[in-house]
Amino acid sequence: MNRRRIAAPPIFLALALLLPSCTPGAAPATGAPGTSDPGTSQPGTSVPPSEAAAYQGPLDWWHLGYAPGGETATSQLVDDAVAAYMAKHPGVDITVTGIPFSDEGLARLDTGLAAGSGPDIFRIASDRLPGYGAQGVLSPIDEFLTEEDRADILPNLLEGVAYEDEHLAWPQWVPPVGFYLNNAIFQDAGVEIPDAEWTAEEFQQLAQDLTGDDVFGFATYMGPASVNELTLLYNQGATVLNEDNTEYTLNSEAGVKGLQVLADLFQAGAMPPDSTTIVLPDIEQGFIDGRFAMMTGGSGSIANLKANEVEFTILPPPIGDAGETVTVGGMGTYAVPQKDDPARVAAAHDLGRYLTSAEVAEDVPGWYLAPGTRESITVSDATPEMLAFEEMLPDVRFMPLIEDWAQVDSFIHPEIQLAISGQKSAQQALDDAGAQISPLLEE
Repeated sequence: MNRRRIAAPPIFLALALLLPSCTPGAAPATGAPGTSDPGTSQPGTSVPPSEAAAYQGPLDWWHLGYAPGGETATSQLVDDAVAAYMAKHPGVDITVTGIPFSDEGLARLDTGLAAGSGPDIFRIASDRLPGYGAQGVLSPIDEFLTEEDRADILPNLLEGVAYEDEHLAWPQWVPPVGFYLNNAIFQDAGVEIPDAEWTAEEFQQLAQDLTGDDVFGFATYMGPASVNELTLLYNQGATVLNEDNTEYTLNSEAGVKGLQVLADLFQAGAMPPDSTTIVLPDIEQGFIDGRFAMMTGGSGSIANLKANEVEFTILPPPIGDAGETVTVGGMGTYAVPQKDDPARVAAAHDLGRYLTSAEVAEDVPGWYLAPGTRESITVSDATPEMLAFEEMLPDVRFMPLIEDWAQVDSFIHPEIQLAISGQKSAQQALDDAGAQISPLLEE
């Protein structure tokens, strides 16, 4: 598949790391050398600097959600990747330590990084990179990016790890927000499934036409750290902040128009009555049960829907006043902390390159649970349903890479919920969010 290479302004999301696993694991484990065939080299294959090639010794890898001994499917993938890498680098001894997906786990990571006692490499969502960048605790990847890397990584996705003219981590995968359509509900209603060029107006009409007895036309998550509902603002041309992240802009005409679409659908009864409080798993279950005709979601929903024998179609968000396909998403990355040992840092970067390359996909089948960030990675070869998400990659926008994003995000969703429930107008809700956000941008 040839992906269009379109530069896009960086925007973002923390749910990127929730995709593979939310299973906690705190005990350390050491991978053993494996015997897997290294396979054929692909673009983006590890090309270690001389320091990395010469390094022999330990590397500590901290992994959110890892459980030792292959206790979960994701943990087994990690173990297999360790074995494959160590088989190719026999002088390197990798220890994987699991830390839980929780505030406590992240606090442990933050404390270790600040004290200089943390890992050599760790997996993290791109939204946390600006905070680490401001602290100066990360080793940027720029010195270690090869020409092959730069040609292979999609430009807009490389920019998704940029902070103050440096790229802070190796981008691994992006689960863009797509729209899932329940084929059976469309068929029962005698409604034709649209193509990828569908418009916001068509979407709005479909959501109402598909609403009936015990069926709601559309459902989306709009709780903390969500960007799902923001797809219907961004596709109108809205952004949370301006290009240089100095001004709040979500209360623009485009933002208000997008939010009004959601409010109108809710008032028309085309969205479930608990839309402002429904949790993410319940949206997916409602889709499986045939209660929701359309829902927003990332690529992580594919496996569950297939396991439940649901026939579905995946489309990009409908095209609004932006005039082109626009979606939003989060990014999973591998970051390398600053250390006093240049050779050890170089070796950690080489591991980071490997874990985000086509090489690891060949060594460890199933490694990529979402579309990869490189041209050389085609996840849809193994999972055809992933093709729709791969085709969205050039159109992904990330939330602003700023230190205070968590606070900014916390002000947006409650106001959106108030507008959708009819307690505020769309304009007032977005203005009120801005009144809380703008002072943060002035600090």
